[in-house]
Amino acid sequence: MPHPLSIEDLFKVERLRQVAMTPDGSRAWLAATRVNLDENTSASVNYLVDLNTREIRRILLAKDGASELAVTRDKLFFVADGQLFEASLDGADIRQVTKGVGGVSAPVVSQDGSKVLFTRSVYINKDAQAEFEKTGKAPDMAVVYGCSHPKARARIADRLFYRHWDAWTENKRNHLFIVDVASGEMVDLTPEDVDTPPISLDFGHSYAFSPDGNSVVYIQNPEADTARSTNNSVYLMTLDGIRRGDVKRISDTDGCDSMPAFISEHEIAYGSMLTPGYEADAVRFKVYDIRTSKTRLYLEHFERSVDQFVSVEGRKILFLSQDFAHSSLYELSLESGEVCQLTCGRTYMSFVSTTDMGRILAVVEALDKPAELVELNGLEHFEPRISLGSEQMSKEVVTEFTHFGAVLDDVEMDPGESVIFDYKDIQLEGYVVRPPGFDASQKYPLILLIHGGPQGAFLDSFHYRWNVEMFAAQGAMVAFCNPHGSTGYGHDLTRAISKHWSDDCPAAVLRFVDVLVSRFPEIDADRMTAAGASFGGFMINWIMGHTDRFKAFVSHDGIFNTEMSGYITDELWFNEYEFGGKPFDVAEACQKHSPHRFVKNFKTPTLVIQGEQDFRCFISEGVALFTALQYMGVPSRLIYFPDEGHWVLTPANSALWYSEVVGWLMKWANASD
Repeated sequence: MPHPLSIEDLFKVERLRQVAMTPDGSRAWLAATRVNLDENTSASVNYLVDLNTREIRRILLAKDGASELAVTRDKLFFVADGQLFEASLDGADIRQVTKGVGGVSAPVVSQDGSKVLFTRSVYINKDAQAEFEKTGKAPDMAVVYGCSHPKARARIADRLFYRHWDAWTENKRNHLFIVDVASGEMVDLTPEDVDTPPISLDFGHSYAFSPDGNSVVYIQNPEADTARSTNNSVYLMTLDGIRRGDVKRISDTDGCDSMPAFISEHEIAYGSMLTPGYEADAVRFKVYDIRTSKTRLYLEHFERSVDQFVSVEGRKILFLSQDFAHSSLYELSLESGEVCQLTCGRTYMSFVSTTDMGRILAVVEALDKPAELVELNGLEHFEPRISLGSEQMSKEVVTEFTHFGAVLDDVEMDPGESVIFDYKDIQLEGYVVRPPGFDASQKYPLILLIHGGPQGAFLDSFHYRWNVEMFAAQGAMVAFCNPHGSTGYGHDLTRAISKHWSDDCPAAVLRFVDVLVSRFPEIDADRMTAAGASFGGFMINWIMGHTDRFKAFVSHDGIFNTEMSGYITDELWFNEYEFGGKPFDVAEACQKHSPHRFVKNFKTPTLVIQGEQDFRCFISEGVALFTALQYMGVPSRLIYFPDEGHWVLTPANSALWYSEVVGWLMKWANASD
C-alpha cells in the first residue's frame, strides 16, 4: 500500500551528485551519497555505467567511496582520504598520485592525462605549515595564530574574511597545485597570500588546462579586501612543464567572473557578471582571444543566466540556465550570437556532453522524483521562452539509466501544480502540492514555504533540506512561490529585491496566499502556517510583525536586525549592495527593512532555529528573535545547533529538524483557539 513520505524514506535515497563521462561517450562514472541515519553518517558510493549496453554496476574504489571524479580517454582520477588517485576505466590498477597534507579538491586533468590541477589548503604561517607537514595533524591554535603562550587558545584576525559560511579560515589559503601524474612531483602555482580559487561565489570548477596542457586559466580576486569585493577575475598562466610561467589577468570588468575554460587553443570562455559588488547579477558569456587580447560578450540581452556550459563542435556552446521553476538546456552560436532553447518543462540540474553532441547525459529531478541519470536525444531547437504561461514540456527523448528513486515506489507523492498569479503589473508563479490521500471535499491546513537568497528560487526539484513532499506528508497543502528577487524569471524580477526587501516582496507573498485561498477551497484559511530560511527567515520575521493571519511560523537562520547584519555577516559586499552602502552610511535604509522594529506586533507562535556556525546570518539574529518573542509572551521555541552552520546537514540533526519543524507547524495548525 502507498504511504506518505517519512524521514526514513527520505534517507533511503542515494543522492546522485556527480557524473563524469569518457570523451568518446562510451562510459560514465557516478558519485552518489548514501546516508546511514542510524549511525549518523554519510559516504560516497560509485557506479560505472556502460552507456552502450546500459549496464550499471557498483564499483568500490575506496573504503568510504570516491568523490570528485575526472575521466580521460583511458584513465579515471578520483579523490579519497584527501589524496588523488588514478585507475583504469574499469576501476582496477588503482594508484595514489599525490602525497602530503592539505587535501585534494576539484581535480582537473589535462587532455593527455599527464598533469592534474587541484586545490589544496596551505597555512600562511610558515611554522604552522611546517608542523602540519611534519605531523600530518592540524597544529595547535597557538601555533596557527602565533600566540605568545604555547597553551593559549585564541583566534586572531588582522583583516576580514577570517571566517566564511560555517568555518574559520584558521589562517589557511586555497592554493592551486599541479601534479605530474607519472612522477608525483607537485608544484604550488599560486604561493601568494591569497585564495585561489576564491572562497566565495562558487560556480563549479574555477580553473582549466589549455588543450596542449601548456597553459592554465584560473580564478583569483586581486583586491586586498576580498570580504567587500566580488571582483573574481580570470588569469592566464603559461607553464614550463609543471613550473609556473607568465601570468596575465584577462578579465575586462570588475564584476564576478567564473567557470573559465579553453574552447580552442587560443580562446578562453567564461561566465561574467558585469556589475561590481553584485553577487546575483546576470551571468553573461565571454570569449577572450589570446592572439588579439580582445573579449567578445554574448547573451547581453538574454533573460537567463549561464549556470554550466560545455563547448561542442561547430563553434557552439551548450549551457544550462534556470528557466522559471525548471532548469533548461540551451545552445549558443559563437558565430552569430543567437540562442536556441533545447529543453523546457523539466529540471536538469547538470549535464555532460561529447564534443560532437552524439551523447548528452543529464541529471533530472522533480518535486516528487529524486535525481536520476538520463540520456537526451531528439532535441528540438526553438525560440527561448521568456513569459510565464508559455512554458510547456519539450519533446526530447529521455532515457533513464539509474533508478535511485525506486526505493520510493510505494510512497505517495504529488507532482505539484503551477499557480500563476498577478501582483500589481507583473505575473508571478507558485506551486501547490497536495497531501497523500487527498480528498477535494475535505479542508486541509496550509504550509507556506518561503525561499532564501533573496536571489534564488524554489524549483520543481527534490530538495533534501526543504523537501516539499515531507511537509505534505503530514496532511497539509504545501505551497511556495517565486516573488521579487527570484531567479529564472527574468533579470528585472531578480533585481527588484535589492534595496526593497520589505516593499513588494512580502506583499506579493501575501497576495499569493490570497490567490491560493480563493482558487483552492480545500485550503482552510483559518489553519495557515509559514516557514522560511535565510532570506526566507527574514521574510517570516517581517511578516510576523505585520499580520496575525497565520497560526504558526518557523524562522530558520533569518535576519532580525538588518543594520547589525551588515557588521556581523561574513560577505560584506552582499549587505552593501542590497542596502546601498556601508551600514553606518545607510543606517536609515537598513532600519526601514528591519523586522526588529515591529516586535510589539509579534503574536504568532514561532519556532526559531539557529546554527552556531552560521557566519552568514549570525547567531545573534536567532537569539535576539527568540528573546523578543519571549519578551512579548508569544509561544516560542529555540532550537540551537552547535555543530551546524547555515544548513542542517548531519543526518541525525536533519531528522530532528524535520520532526521539530513539521511538528510545530501541524501542532498549531490543528490547535483549537
